[in-house]
Amino acid sequence: MGSGAEMNLSWGLLHAGLQTVLDTALDPVVVMDTDGIVIGWNEHSEKCFGWTWDEARGQRLSDLLIPPELRVAHENGLKHYLATGEGPVLDHRIEVSALHRDGRQIPVELASTASEQFGDKLFIGFVRDISDRKEEAERQQRILQESEHRVKNMLTVVQAIAIQTAANSPDMDSFTTSFSGRLESLARAHQLLVGQVWQDVAISALAERVLGAEVAAGRARFGGPELLLKAGQVLGLSMILHELYTNAIKYGALCREEGQIEVDWAIDGEMIELVWRELGTPCETPDSPGCGFGQRMIAMSVKSDLGGTIDRDWRSDGLTATLRFPAEA
Repeated sequence: MGSGAEMNLSWGLLHAGLQTVLDTALDPVVVMDTDGIVIGWNEHSEKCFGWTWDEARGQRLSDLLIPPELRVAHENGLKHYLATGEGPVLDHRIEVSALHRDGRQIPVELASTASEQFGDKLFIGFVRDISDRKEEAERQQRILQESEHRVKNMLTVVQAIAIQTAANSPDMDSFTTSFSGRLESLARAHQLLVGQVWQDVAISALAERVLGAEVAAGRARFGGPELLLKAGQVLGLSMILHELYTNAIKYGALCREEGQIEVDWAIDGEMIELVWRELGTPCETPDSPGCGFGQRMIAMSVKSDLGGTIDRDWRSDGLTATLRFPAEA
C-alpha cells in the first residue's frame, strides 16, 4: 500500500471527468496508477468483486483481483509497458479470470487503456462479468457433444436391432413388423427428449407413450410417484417397456382379449423399482421360438442404459418383471 501522501496525490487525480466515467459506467470500472495501486473503483466493481471502495482503495491491484498464477505476468507486463510504452493487452478486449473477495475466480471480459487525460498516467479497466455467457456456452457445448454421442450410439443400436431381428425372423413380413415396432419405440423416446430439450422426462409420460392405447382400451393401467428420468434412462426404459409390451402381445397376457397389464413404480432409497405385471394366461412359454432376442435386448438395456437389474417370474397366470435401477444413473 502506498504512503498517505502518495495516496492523496492519487486521489487527487480523480477529478470530475474521471469520476463521471466511474459513476455513469454500466459495468465495473477499475483504475490503477503506474505503481499498480487501485485509485478508482465504482459501485459496479463492488458488486462484481465484493470489495467496497474503502477496502479496495490503495490496495495493489495484483493482490486484490489477479489470480496468483497470473500475478507475475501482470507485474512484468506493467514494468515492460513503463519501460517501452508497449502493452499487448492494452486497447484490446480480452477474456481473463479475476478474483472475487471470497476467493473464487470469475470469468470477465476486460478492455483496458492507458490515459494521461486526468493528470498523471493511469490505467483504466472496463470489466464485464461473463459468467452467464460462459455457462451458457459450456451448456450448449455439452448438448452438442451429448447429441453427437447419442446419434452414434443410436446408429449402433439400430444396426444391432436390424441384425438381431433379421436373425430371429422367419420371413420378411415378420422382420418388417418387429423391426418397425422397435424403431417406433426409439422414435417415441426421442420425441419425448426433443420436447424436453434433452432434459429430464417423467416415467408417467414414457409409460403413456408405450401403453396409452391399451389404457384407453381398458387393458392396462400404470401409476406411481412422479419420478424423472435422465436422457439415457429414457431411451433404455423405452426399449425395455416396448419389448415387454411386444412380448405380452405376441406371447404373454395381451395375446388374449381378457389379458391385462399393470405397471407400478416407487422410489426405494436411491433406487427406482418398477414392476411389470401381466394378468392372464400366456399363449406361449418364455423359451418359445422368437422370444429369445427380446429377452436378450431387455437384459442388455437394463445393464447398459439403466445400470440396474431385472428379475422375471413366469407363472401360469402371467409374467411379473421387477426392474431396479439407480435414480441418478
